[in-house]
Amino acid sequence: MDLDDLDDGPLPLPPLTARAHDGPPAPPQPWSARLRSGLINYLPVLLMGLLAAASWWLVKRSPEPEAIAPSGPVRHEPDYEMRSFSVQRYTAAGPAQGVIEGDVMRHYPDSQTVEIDGVRLRWTDAAGHTLRASAAHALAEQDSGLVTLRGGARVEREAEQPGEPPFEFTGERMVFDTRAGRVHSQEPVTLRQGPHTFTAGRIDYDHGSRVAELGGGVQGQVQPHAAGSGDAR
Repeated sequence: MDLDDLDDGPLPLPPLTARAHDGPPAPPQPWSARLRSGLINYLPVLLMGLLAAASWWLVKRSPEPEAIAPSGPVRHEPDYEMRSFSVQRYTAAGPAQGVIEGDVMRHYPDSQTVEIDGVRLRWTDAAGHTLRASAAHALAEQDSGLVTLRGGARVEREAEQPGEPPFEFTGERMVFDTRAGRVHSQEPVTLRQGPHTFTAGRIDYDHGSRVAELGGGVQGQVQPHAAGSGDAR
């Protein structure tokens, strides 16, 4: 080892020199400037707080949503009305099988029914025999083909032979099945053909077979020139 490498003396540090200031120290800021600076720094936080408070106030002041009132009962009111109308039903062959006419017709959507004032109905079977009906009022069910005649109901079967009187029956209420060509009633009816008269408590008439089944206390008056006289029960 070289003794010249050992150096027990002080390290050769550069002399410390004082750094001169660029100018005199800045005077302290007034309290208004420090307050303004603090407000600028905290402005985002203050805005968020104000928005939250405003939202809470709006929620408290907003009226509560009203409960949905339950819908009331469906009213039995017509949605359309027709006057002096005529509705016809055609068969595959073309001619009209059934024709319904009336003075006024009202359709009720709640019950899917049709009320008719001054109804007149005509129904023709495959053989061309016609059955006519009329009443002051009628109630028709759209899907069933049933027409309830009310108020002076009258049903007439046209004569099949020349000179033969038509066959008719009357009552206050009858049901006409326009699809099957049948008429039935559970209320008293009166049957007439020429001078002959019958009364019954009910009737079921099939236009296809020309058969009328009577029940409920049948009474009849047959004139002598046709088949003697007496009561049929």
